[in-house]
Amino acid sequence: MAILSALVLATIVTVARAQSLTVVNKCSESVFLYTSTSYGSIDTNVNIAEGQSANLGISSNWDGAINVGTGCNSGGTTCTTGGPTWDGNTPFSRAEFNFYAIPGSVTYDISLIYGYNVGMEISSADASCDAFACTISSGCPVPGPGSDTCYSPCCSSASACSGGALPSGGGGCVNNEGPGPNSPFYYDTCYNAYAFPDNDGANGYVPADFVVYTCPNTDITLTLCPGIPSTHYT
Repeated sequence: MAILSALVLATIVTVARAQSLTVVNKCSESVFLYTSTSYGSIDTNVNIAEGQSANLGISSNWDGAINVGTGCNSGGTTCTTGGPTWDGNTPFSRAEFNFYAIPGSVTYDISLIYGYNVGMEISSADASCDAFACTISSGCPVPGPGSDTCYSPCCSSASACSGGALPSGGGGCVNNEGPGPNSPFYYDTCYNAYAFPDNDGANGYVPADFVVYTCPNTDITLTLCPGIPSTHYT
């Protein structure tokens, strides 16, 4: 009986700590997911229809990011926002995850350095872990293509972004590290999302906002267009 109880307990713990990354699309259109990987593996170029979800099949040690494309053609080769290129002309929201650095945990953040095209919420099956969320419904300082999209905070204008989201001229983020001309709007609107590369306080830049979180539960959900306001943790 003791052995059986131990097996049941082990099964419960395994289920509770199941590692996964599920993306839920609550947007009013299909989205394409483009991933970048530093370590491990993940499904990429994933098309998720409105109201659907997808498990991205991450490896246990995946470290990387998900960029969201909207208004994409059937093959995902061109998009109104986001897409397969980072040329600065098609801004995108970005979610970053690291399942590699701390085994059994995941570190995550929302980055607006490349702009904004869809709202995001990152949450864990463990409700005690902070759920970061960002939604911008209006007021972009430099409006992007489509509806309610924004160019990078590092760009002083749409034309300044045409050379990339971190332009060396035209009003870029300081040394590609510190705040850009429109960073204040972003960190005032999405309190826990990166508004410039070193928004976490690296290299002494301020404000050093609470933009990164490490959760001991690796059952993670990324919800697009979550329909909730930006969260504020400090």
